[in-house]
Amino acid sequence: MSCTEESSDYWDYDDPSAWSKHFPSAAGLCQSPINIISNDTALESYPLLIFSSKYNSNELFTLTNNGHQVAVTLAQHTYGQNENDLWFTGGGLTGQFYFVNFHLHWGRNDRHGSEHEIDGERFPAEAHFVFKNQQNGQLAVFAFHFIIADQWDDENTEWEKYTDAASQLLNVNDTMNCTFNLSQLMKANEREFFRYTGSLTTPPCTEGVVWTVFMDKIPIAEQSLNQLRQNITKKVYRPVQSINNRTISRNSLD
Repeated sequence: MSCTEESSDYWDYDDPSAWSKHFPSAAGLCQSPINIISNDTALESYPLLIFSSKYNSNELFTLTNNGHQVAVTLAQHTYGQNENDLWFTGGGLTGQFYFVNFHLHWGRNDRHGSEHEIDGERFPAEAHFVFKNQQNGQLAVFAFHFIIADQWDDENTEWEKYTDAASQLLNVNDTMNCTFNLSQLMKANEREFFRYTGSLTTPPCTEGVVWTVFMDKIPIAEQSLNQLRQNITKKVYRPVQSINNRTISRNSLD
C-alpha cells in the first residue's frame, strides 16, 4: 500500500527484507501484509459502510508511474472535483475517511501477486484503496483480491481500463488522466471482510493502519496483468509479515 508518506529512496521490490536498514518501522511487530487464517479470526458484526454519492459516478483521475507502481489520485482542478467529495463512514471505523489513492499489486505470474494471503492462498493481484481521516490522520485501506477471468468478457471493465492506461506509463513520473467509477472498481458493498491493524506495505512501513480485506474476488484478464508485467515492472508486492499475536476480526453477516 502506498500513501503520501511513500519514500522513493533506498528501496525496491527485489529485496523487501532489506527495507528495515533505512526504514526502522519495517521491522516492527504490526506490519502488513499478513496471511489471514480464517479459523483464527474473531467474529464481529460491523455497521454498514456508507459512501458519498460521488462513488457511483464517473470521475476524472490521474494515473502516475511513481517508480514503484502506478498510483491513481483524483485529477486536480477539473470539473470542480474535490477529494472532500469522496468519503465513507461506518464499517466499524470512527469518523469520516476521505479518498487518497488507489493502486494495484501484481507478481511475475498468476501464482502470486497479492500481498495478503487467505489461509495460505495467494492471488494474482491485489488492489488497495487508501483513505485518511482528516481529523486525526488515521489511515484506512480497503484491499481486494483478484482472480483470472475465465473469459475475456468476464473481466471487470474498470480494471481493464486501468491496466490499459497504466501500461502506457513507461517512464517514472509519466502521467495520464482517465475516468473511473470507484464503486465499480471496489465492489465494497460486499459485507464479508477481515479487519486488523497493520502498516503501510511500502516504505516507510508506518504502523497504525486499519486494514479491511474483502473476501469477494474481482475478475481480471491474464493479458491485462501481462501488460503491466511487460511495460511497468514484473513484481510489485511485499511478502507476508508475522502476525505477532494480533487479533484479526471477521465481519459476521448473522
